[in-house]
Amino acid sequence: MSAQAMLRRVTGLTVSKAAADRAIRERMALTGEVNREEYLAKLCPDELTELVELVVVPESWLFRDPQAFHVAVEFVQARMARQGAPLRPVRILSIPCAGGEEPYSMAMALCDAGVPRSAFSIDAYDLSPGCVARARSGVYGRNAFRAQDLAFRDRFFTSLGKEEYLIDEAIRAQVRFNQGNLLELDPGGRLYDIIFCRNLLIYFDKPTTKAAIERLSALLSDDGILFAGYAEVPSFTQHGFTPLQHRQAFGLKKDTQPAPTAVPAPPQPPMPLRAPPPARPAFEVERRKASRTAAPAAAP
Repeated sequence: MSAQAMLRRVTGLTVSKAAADRAIRERMALTGEVNREEYLAKLCPDELTELVELVVVPESWLFRDPQAFHVAVEFVQARMARQGAPLRPVRILSIPCAGGEEPYSMAMALCDAGVPRSAFSIDAYDLSPGCVARARSGVYGRNAFRAQDLAFRDRFFTSLGKEEYLIDEAIRAQVRFNQGNLLELDPGGRLYDIIFCRNLLIYFDKPTTKAAIERLSALLSDDGILFAGYAEVPSFTQHGFTPLQHRQAFGLKKDTQPAPTAVPAPPQPPMPLRAPPPARPAFEVERRKASRTAAPAAAP
């Protein structure tokens, strides 16, 4: 089995040959192995994790594509308004969560909107153990703060100096981070009301994309919403999802309603019969006959 095929089997990601070879060379140099075939033959779970870490390149920042968070907050507020008080906390899933930027942004957005912390819970998964560790630490540098409005940094972060910031403990407590693969995720029957799965499917081939969307559909409640990346929306619409009418949010819902059946058109009433023209008087009929038999007039 090639290195590419092995990494695809383990992660589901379509990894280029150049990326796979580069990761293998780097790990061989660090482990002191000089023979590629022997290195691959002796791969243990821990070493495989280190190899995967080199081909997973997360790229995210706090409040990336902010319109998605606005729509998610409105969804939670609408549910609370309908129920008065939620019967259970709103369940939110972020996968992959990278370094925690996305789930922490959701938690901050809900807190800013006045949603009680007891009214929602967030689960976050990523394939990379390094990303999960970084997310749990809650420490972010300048790269994580690319939003136009950075007022949230003053409200929810403490400066550590050297352009590093630590997120508040209260926000960290709202998110549960775990290492995991979407294709193997089994939350034990738990369904989510909101799922963020943005910019993951772009790394999958078509069969893996279909399997991933089926897994997300199984994880999402029938009245829930899902947020994808812009380029992924067409794939979701081909596999049972309908886009929401919110600009720049790239939200979708499950297409659980049956397709409308054609309704036969009601029968049209018969066209009314035209009344016969009125009979002409006898003297007019005779006059017309006479005019048709008269000799034609002489030419001038």
